[in-house]
Amino acid sequence: MNAIILGCGRIGALLARKMEDEGINVVIIDGNPDLLSNLKDFKGKAILGNGVDIDVLRAAKIEDADIFAAVTNRENTNLMAAQIAKGIFGVKRVACIVHDPRRASIYSDLGLDTVCITTVGANLIANSLMESKTVKKYQLGDGSGVALEIKIGKELDGKKITDLELEGGFKIASVIRGLKVIIPDNDFTLKADDHIFGVVLTDRIIDLEKKVGIKIKNRKELKGEISTIGGAE
Repeated sequence: MNAIILGCGRIGALLARKMEDEGINVVIIDGNPDLLSNLKDFKGKAILGNGVDIDVLRAAKIEDADIFAAVTNRENTNLMAAQIAKGIFGVKRVACIVHDPRRASIYSDLGLDTVCITTVGANLIANSLMESKTVKKYQLGDGSGVALEIKIGKELDGKKITDLELEGGFKIASVIRGLKVIIPDNDFTLKADDHIFGVVLTDRIIDLEKKVGIKIKNRKELKGEISTIGGAE
């Protein structure tokens, strides 16, 4: 697999190393020679140039790229480069970083995977400050399903997996107890502080809320919110 990363700042450099560790062939582009020279132990190709320049992208062999990530600190550059990669060269997996949450939806409407650093950072801080509230949720696919990570509270201690599931609506796939990962059967008994991982259909969220006493807010966004089931807040 071949990847091109535009931007050799902290995020770009770390991303390049992570991809290399996964066996991906990486080319990184940046207009700052100092940043490229500071990229230690990098086995891929580093190109000095403008990431929205067609000739520079061709030099990076964008025609052969499976992945393109625009991670500079300039939103307009990220958007333009991502559009070129996807629209002109047909790269299948294109992602870019944004800083303004309001613009993230615009990027998504253009068919680009976006990561809003501002939103991610705020959510991480909120999660760490509100550790006792622990339902994390992530929208899946076209939005018809939501993946949930739920921390079990004291009031649900001793409940069976089947006491929480909804037939055809919510299914629990795994449980983490301490550091141990468990694939539960129907007779599995939950304990306080277990973390369960499951998927709920979006049109059954209200049913799940009623069944287990959980309130899932912001159903349109379905990310960043956390709460507890079976325990006092």
